[in-house]
Amino acid sequence: MFDQPRKRRRRRIIWPILVTLVVAIGVIVATAGGDARATISYLEEVQLSAQQVARAGATLETLVGDLSRVDRSEFESVVRGVRDSLREAAAVAELPVPDQELLGAQVLYRLAVDSWSQGIEGFSEAILLAADEPSNQEVIDQLASAVVAVRAGDELYGALLEEFARDDVPSPVGQMPQVRLLPVDTPITVLAPAWVEAARSETSGLAMRPSIRIEQVSTRPEWVQSADGTIVVPAVADTIDLIVVVGNAGNTPTGEASLSLVFAAQGAEPEELTQPVSPIEPGMSTSVVFQDLEVVPGTFYEIHLELDPQGPDTFSEDNRHSTAFLVNEATPTTDTTSAG
Repeated sequence: MFDQPRKRRRRRIIWPILVTLVVAIGVIVATAGGDARATISYLEEVQLSAQQVARAGATLETLVGDLSRVDRSEFESVVRGVRDSLREAAAVAELPVPDQELLGAQVLYRLAVDSWSQGIEGFSEAILLAADEPSNQEVIDQLASAVVAVRAGDELYGALLEEFARDDVPSPVGQMPQVRLLPVDTPITVLAPAWVEAARSETSGLAMRPSIRIEQVSTRPEWVQSADGTIVVPAVADTIDLIVVVGNAGNTPTGEASLSLVFAAQGAEPEELTQPVSPIEPGMSTSVVFQDLEVVPGTFYEIHLELDPQGPDTFSEDNRHSTAFLVNEATPTTDTTSAG
């Protein structure tokens, strides 16, 4: 008869304990779920960066198989792509691991990327140096050392794949790509001299070929050629602008240059002007404008342009340009209105 209150008290004690247990289990499950998501996200980052390195490596494989015919700008573009992919991979390799079981994989990936980066830098420098300095024999050893570093990176990446294959190590959902940045199995003692010889061949475009040039000259208002061959500028203003297109026909970026203009009216003292020319990438061009050159209708003018590369230039013949032109007489206007 007096037991009922005790049961009610027991229920009041048990319910808070059960609620606490449910909340604790929920926290544990949520934390575990968060850790799993962090691990999946981390592994996706690793996988994506490795895929980018693999694609860059495939492009590099095509390049090294054609060193005797490749152009310097193409070579530098491919190497730049490899560098970019390795830079992104290095950033991923420095990310904190969400699972202690991934520490070994992180170290292996970081070492592989470091070794690849060192090797690719040495490879690029040695190949270009071999092309630029045909008598330099030390580049063979430099190239051999670079290849050793790249192959070490390949081996370390192979160890990473083995690490992911272990049962106690989380692995990416998808398959990790195979990566070999310089997939050539030829012995280094044979490979390095062969690549140096290819870089120095007559058909190779790897040797530095600086070439800046004047590509086009025009005016604003635009000049035209008359029936008798005279270049004529219409007399629509008291000044004209001279527009000079300067291009890079070489395979290496230009440095700071300057463009000089001698602008002379017939029988008058010439005017001398100079404009800077910013660096230009291979195959690109820029426009240099001499503005507000004063002109008088009915007068002949001569322009003499000279481009100063302020550095090496393979072809200097295209650095000068001269032209004579006539500024037309203004066309008289007729008043057609009638009085009265």
